[in-house]
Amino acid sequence: MKHRGFTLIELLVVIAIIAILAAILFPVFAQAKAAAKKSASLSNTKQIGLGVIMYTNDVDDMFPMGSNGCWWQPLDGGWNYYVLPYIKNDQIFLSPMDPKSKATWPDWMRTTQGAVNMSYAANGYMKWDGSGWGMYGVIGMDQQHNQTRADGSCNATGWMSKGTTNGSQVTASASTIMLAERFGTYPVFGPSNFFTGINWWDYVGTGGEIPDGSQAGDGSYDTPRSGANYKVNGVTFTDNNKNGGMNATGDSKGTTVGKENVTWVDGHAGNVSPAFTNPDRALKPDKNLWDASRVTN
Repeated sequence: MKHRGFTLIELLVVIAIIAILAAILFPVFAQAKAAAKKSASLSNTKQIGLGVIMYTNDVDDMFPMGSNGCWWQPLDGGWNYYVLPYIKNDQIFLSPMDPKSKATWPDWMRTTQGAVNMSYAANGYMKWDGSGWGMYGVIGMDQQHNQTRADGSCNATGWMSKGTTNGSQVTASASTIMLAERFGTYPVFGPSNFFTGINWWDYVGTGGEIPDGSQAGDGSYDTPRSGANYKVNGVTFTDNNKNGGMNATGDSKGTTVGKENVTWVDGHAGNVSPAFTNPDRALKPDKNLWDASRVTN
């Protein structure tokens, strides 16, 4: 009996079919993997938010501080340190989409013990209230009160008009941000683990600005952002400065496209576009979802 093998043409046809199927399926697999990571990150920020709520229940509804007056959180306290006992596993602070790069960190911080990568930052939005700068987010820097360490190594003088937030002060808990994803965060120095809404402290290595979708010619409150790259220490933090320091989910390069995972003050989590959280700080202050004391309509 004569046995007949595959011809070269037949082999080439089979290879071509496999290549076509691979080209079709690989992007689908990549999208499924990205969707799974996105869901895991959303779960993380939800669990962290619940940890914050449990903390507030134990301290008369007061939100934890992002950083106290002496700025060095391992000694003075920061929200991550306060909330960790309620979470137990510090790996929950990491998003599976976070590239965990230290490119934006100051050189001296990269080898500092305890300076670990985090993927979520708190809402510590600051604004000028007529008499001074105050913290009008929910978890930010408490520079309102003087602070002296027991060993005398720090004597911080309070200079902010408001440095803490009580749950009763939040005017719209279901639509006020508690936490948002921001790659490159770390829980050690100064405002490194929360959004301040300003860029004074960007030198610590994290993008502190919140989104602002203001358009040119809409008023004199602030110079409208151009939509150019938002750079921190010479490194592109997000690709559109209208989105501030928020990083879009599903993008490991830190560019701001798509939607962002957030947890709201009432504890529910979801994803929104950065621009939605603050479409126009100048003309629509009631739509600034970072301002816990805003007057809502």
